[in-house]
Amino acid sequence: MKRIEEQSNEPSLRVISKLFKLLDVEKKKNRTRASLLEAIKNFAPYMGIPKGFEQYILELYVLNFRKDGDYSNLTKENFVDPRKQSGKVVSNPKAKLYTIAQLPFRGSNLEGYWTKDPNRVPYYKVASYGWYPVYIFKDDKWYEVTKRYSSSTSKQMSNSNPVSWDNKEFDNLFTLTPKEMELIERGYSHEDVMKNKIQKLKTIEPDLTKRKKTAKTYNYWYQDPEQIVPNTNIKFQVKNINIEDDKAIVNIDVYDVFNRDGGRQVDTPQNYLRGEIPNLNQTKVEDAIKIKMRGELIDYMGKRFRWTPEDPKGAKIEFRFNHLKK
Repeated sequence: MKRIEEQSNEPSLRVISKLFKLLDVEKKKNRTRASLLEAIKNFAPYMGIPKGFEQYILELYVLNFRKDGDYSNLTKENFVDPRKQSGKVVSNPKAKLYTIAQLPFRGSNLEGYWTKDPNRVPYYKVASYGWYPVYIFKDDKWYEVTKRYSSSTSKQMSNSNPVSWDNKEFDNLFTLTPKEMELIERGYSHEDVMKNKIQKLKTIEPDLTKRKKTAKTYNYWYQDPEQIVPNTNIKFQVKNINIEDDKAIVNIDVYDVFNRDGGRQVDTPQNYLRGEIPNLNQTKVEDAIKIKMRGELIDYMGKRFRWTPEDPKGAKIEFRFNHLKK
């Protein structure tokens, strides 16, 4: 959804005028802000209003309300955009109603507001404890910081999360380190920041390839009971990291799979590559390694990811595997 202030042509203003007239009718039936907001949620899908922007529409209407119901004189000059107003005081659990639509707000040690980088490019910043950004919206992209700092900051991020885990826009959220968030604020381009991320990953290659690692197989709540895999440890080692175009290829040697009996690791004579371990195959072994490595390399992934086998779209890391067991 484009920012309203950028939609300066007359047809856009006519659409807004019709929307306000509809809200005038709804206002007579819904006397409180809360009930009017619910009314907006009901008709929003039929008017092409993106989910989560209902609060924005409400604030837009309140700021531009005309007692006489005449919105014909609405112009770019007299139009009041709620994104340019001072932040409203809200409780932290309601913060995401404002961050989704990039509305200014002030919560408890949490605030969202519009500002500009040194190049005068506007961006929306959600800041924790008054200084470090946890979310940034700039050039139609959302950025989330990878570091949680503390349990209180983690809760603030959950309260203000603009892109929920089940949102269809999930894959359009980028993840940055605190330093990279600072670069975005200083005016660095998205492309430069992402390129720098991959270059940094290459510098940790010696440490990453130094020793073997262990991944564990897991079962998921939605999994068919007949597809449950046994508890196993997977021994593997990062072989090297290659850079291809704008992506890092992490090559991994997989040594073997061992039974996990309580806290002990037990030699497993069955060969997972031949289907000799119930419900465990090459793909599931690779998925378990991916899940572990995404957690270790969260600062370099570039995209938010779920802790599931699903590969995040557009991530800056691709894993490739070489199975050594014969």
